[in-house]
Amino acid sequence: MVKLFSSSITILVLTIAAVKAQTAGGTIDPTLYPKANEIPPTDSPEVQAWLKEIDFKGAPDLPLNVGEPPECPEPPVPEECYWTCDGCAGDDIVKCGRANTWGLTFDDGPSTATPTLLDYLKTNKLSGTFFLIGSNIVEYPDIVKREVAEGHHLASHTWSHHALTTLTNEQIVAEMKWTEKAVMEATGLRLKYMRPPYGDINNRVRFVLKKLGYIPVDWTGDEFDTNDWQPSMTVSKVVSLFTKSLDAYVATNRTSGFYCLEHDLNADTVGFAQELIPLGLARNITIANVAQCESDAQPYQNDGGSVPTPSGNVTTPTGTATETSQASGSPTSKPNGAESHKAGVLAVAGVAAAAIAGLVL
Repeated sequence: MVKLFSSSITILVLTIAAVKAQTAGGTIDPTLYPKANEIPPTDSPEVQAWLKEIDFKGAPDLPLNVGEPPECPEPPVPEECYWTCDGCAGDDIVKCGRANTWGLTFDDGPSTATPTLLDYLKTNKLSGTFFLIGSNIVEYPDIVKREVAEGHHLASHTWSHHALTTLTNEQIVAEMKWTEKAVMEATGLRLKYMRPPYGDINNRVRFVLKKLGYIPVDWTGDEFDTNDWQPSMTVSKVVSLFTKSLDAYVATNRTSGFYCLEHDLNADTVGFAQELIPLGLARNITIANVAQCESDAQPYQNDGGSVPTPSGNVTTPTGTATETSQASGSPTSKPNGAESHKAGVLAVAGVAAAAIAGLVL
C-alpha cells in the first residue's frame, strides 16, 4: 500500500512538472551556450560563478583516466571504486527499487528520432526517463518540453558525452551545470538524476556530483545493456540477447527491478526499443521511469513537483500544505488575467493527472 501511494504521488508530481514545463520558455539561444558536443571551457563567467558555490575540500585525489571511453587502469587504483572497471557502484542506483519492474531509460537524446519513440510510448501508455545531452537540448527544446508534457521524467547525461573520469572537477561542473541550465530554460525544471556517459564513474566523480545535488543511475549489469548503439547490431541480435536476459530475470524471485541501457540516438535504436518493450510486457513485467522506480515524490531539485489543490493551497510531496497569498496588492498576488491563466493551468493539471494516472502503477 505504501509503495502504491508513493507511486501515485510520483505520478501527480510528474503531472505538475508537465504543466510547469508548458508555461516555461522553450526557445533557447544557442549563442549563449558552449559549442555543441565539446567540453565547455571553465573560464567562462557562468562556470566561474558556479564554481564559487562549490567547496572541493575533501575531494578524492585520483588521477584522471585516459581515453574515450577510458581504458581500465592497471593495476587498479586503490579507493577509486570505478564502476565500469571494478564493478564498484558505490552508492549509485543500479537496480529499480520496485519488484518485477523494468526501469525504462533512454540516453543521448533528444534527437530527430525521439518523437517516433514518444509516439510509441504514448500509444502504449508507458513512461520512461530520458537522460539528456545538453547540446541536444539546446537544439531540440520543444522535444524536451513534449517529453515532460507526456508524463516522462528528465535526467542529465552531461553536456557533451565525454567520459567524466577523464575530466577535472571543474570540467565536470561545467558539463553538468550547462545541461541543467538548458533544461531549466526549456522546462523550468532542475534535474536531480544523472547517468554518466559510458557508465564512467568513480569516487571523485561521485563527490562532485553530490556537491551539485545529483544522484547517479547506472544500469543493472552487462546483461541489461542492449548494445543497441553498436553499428553491428541487428534487430534479431538485439532481440535474441535481450530475450535471454529477460528470461533469466523472470526465473528469479523478481524482488527487485532492473534498469536497462537503451538510446533514443537514431532511428535504429528507437526501432530496437519498439521490439524490446513488448518482450517485457509479454512477461508481465511492469514498466516505470526512474522516479517511479525509486518512489521519489520530488524527482527534480526545484519545486517543479509541487501539487496544487482546488483549495488554492500547494500540497508538497511530504503532505504539508502552504497557503498561497490571497491579499489584494500583495507581492504574490496576480492580476485578473494571470489568475485566469493559473486557473487554466490547474485545469490542464487535472486532465493530465487523469491521463498520466493510467501510465504505470
